[in-house]
Amino acid sequence: MSLARIALRIAAVEAIKGRTLVGEHVLDTPNGALDVQADGELRIGIDEKPFVAVFTDAGSADDITGRSLIENGSCVLVIEAGISQAMTELNKETGTTTLLGIGIPASDAGFEFHLDVVQRQVMDALNDPDNAWAEIYRSLHYRVTKIEVGGKRNTDDGQRLAGHQTRITLDLIQDPVRGEPIEPDSPLGMFFAAMQASGDAIYQAQATTMQGLVGGNDPDWKVLQRRHGMTAAELLALGRGPVAQDEPRETPEFTTGAYEVEGVGTGEVSG
Repeated sequence: MSLARIALRIAAVEAIKGRTLVGEHVLDTPNGALDVQADGELRIGIDEKPFVAVFTDAGSADDITGRSLIENGSCVLVIEAGISQAMTELNKETGTTTLLGIGIPASDAGFEFHLDVVQRQVMDALNDPDNAWAEIYRSLHYRVTKIEVGGKRNTDDGQRLAGHQTRITLDLIQDPVRGEPIEPDSPLGMFFAAMQASGDAIYQAQATTMQGLVGGNDPDWKVLQRRHGMTAAELLALGRGPVAQDEPRETPEFTTGAYEVEGVGTGEVSG
């Protein structure tokens, strides 16, 4: 699994929290949040209150250089918003049912209004210059290449349901190579710092696990070999890495060498 995909999803969740009509009810990959059944009917698997759910879906990397396995290519970020009749509140004075947080009637038009507003608020949150998590989210991808929006609504046993899904196709950054230091101001460096500073024990454990997969101070030649998936022979052909006779692969990096050329003389070269 791509570390950049994990970071993108979590950063999006945190960037959206508290910035839409659903408040803090922004969920990371809940199963069955919006589920279209085989009969075409919509089911909402969350019955507490209006929600936003964030997923990472299909990804594809093309035009890979060599044998690299750190390219992430494109990724689809899925953002779903849903509401049902059960997520409304009754005004005891007027006897009318209204939408939470808005106070307008819980009609079909009211549901659609709620979802459209939340959808706009999500987009604003992700591009908010003053939102630290949104800054991390933006740093984890190069560009957005497509935005698709869909909606589904139905009445099931008198229960009105409505949901919107936004699919954002974007170009993710590469994953870092194991053994290469993670700079504090890099996208993943900022992400790890935010996770550790969050005070959330689960986030801190996740960050520690992810940090254990990357970082380090391996020799440059080893990082180069990992980055491009090179064989030892290919690495040596570039004049990098340990000599062929060095089975433990501990040959130090080349620094200075001497040469002697007949008719030219002697000298030194440095790496």
